[in-house]
Amino acid sequence: MRGGKRWALLRPVGAAVVVFAAAMGVGFLLLQWIPHRLADEEARPLKPVERLSHLNNVRGMVLQTAAGLAVLGGLVYTARGYVLSRQGQITDRYAGAVGQLSSEHLDARLGGVFALQRLAGDSRQDAASIAKVLSSFVVRRRPIAGALPGRGVSTPGTPERPHAMSRLEPDVQAALDVLGTLGPATRVDLAEADLRGAEFLGLSFERGDMRRCLLRGSDLRRAVLRESELDATDLRGARLDGAVLTGARLIRADLRGAEIREAVLTNCSLSSARLEDAWASSVSLRGADLFSARLEGARLDGADLRDTTLIDARLARADLTGADLSGADLHGADLSGTVLVATDLSRARSLTAEQLNSAVLGRLTRLPAGLGHLLDEPTRADPAGPGIGIT
Repeated sequence: MRGGKRWALLRPVGAAVVVFAAAMGVGFLLLQWIPHRLADEEARPLKPVERLSHLNNVRGMVLQTAAGLAVLGGLVYTARGYVLSRQGQITDRYAGAVGQLSSEHLDARLGGVFALQRLAGDSRQDAASIAKVLSSFVVRRRPIAGALPGRGVSTPGTPERPHAMSRLEPDVQAALDVLGTLGPATRVDLAEADLRGAEFLGLSFERGDMRRCLLRGSDLRRAVLRESELDATDLRGARLDGAVLTGARLIRADLRGAEIREAVLTNCSLSSARLEDAWASSVSLRGADLFSARLEGARLDGADLRDTTLIDARLARADLTGADLSGADLHGADLSGTVLVATDLSRARSLTAEQLNSAVLGRLTRLPAGLGHLLDEPTRADPAGPGIGIT
């Protein structure tokens, strides 16, 4: 015990001795050793008085340099302290906002969502983790009722949720609004969420995962969904006018009755998708894969279908007035009652006379070279049945 107390008393004395020795050493270096080393060569031919004056000038220069380095070191230390303090504040804000998302009160959850939005603006490196947190919040708040493992639809006997077709809760909609403004560097994961009636107007979800979502009746006008995953997603009656879905995956997606006017679906994967009665006027589907897709009764007037894969697609009663199908592959496509007035089929592939015999053509319809004779002597078909009708 005595030894411990003695060491406790001697420790400050030892520290003071070390500090004093270090100060003396630094003073010796700055006032004697360094100035003499710098001034010796130039001071040798000078007189004693001039040599002393020159040495003092060198000492002043050395001291000024040392003072500048000390100030710079202080600035670096202060900046480091500021960065560490700011990181600590961001961590505290992050933890507080995430905690608010679990509150039972709507106001608290809304506050948490907007706090994370502010945090994402102040700390861009945290935007990706904030996107994951908000995505998890949305999926947790809006799970699909009665979903089977690996599927995003309800079982036949499962009743609809009471709020199924109503607007989303304010906190969930606010989270979607924030997610849609975080930028393309973040990836949204909303797979298997029930987002019926959601507002996505003008929001961006590039490369997002929205597989097996319920988006029935949602507003996706002018939304940016480039390279997003929407396989098996329910988009019945959704509004996608002007949306950008370049390179997106919509395999087995359900777009029955959806509004897709002037949307961009270039190079999309839409195999086995359902687009019956969809309103897709002036839509861009160039290079899209519509293998075995169902487009019965769809409005595709003025659509860009160049280089599109329409193998085994069902286009019965679809309206392709003024559409461009140059380079499209129509092998096995069902064109029963399909309106092809003023449609460009001049370079369509795998098109047969049998397919065109059940379609509605016009005098401005452009056919491949081997099928042009179908317009020379048209046969007026029974309005109730298939056949070539020239308008």
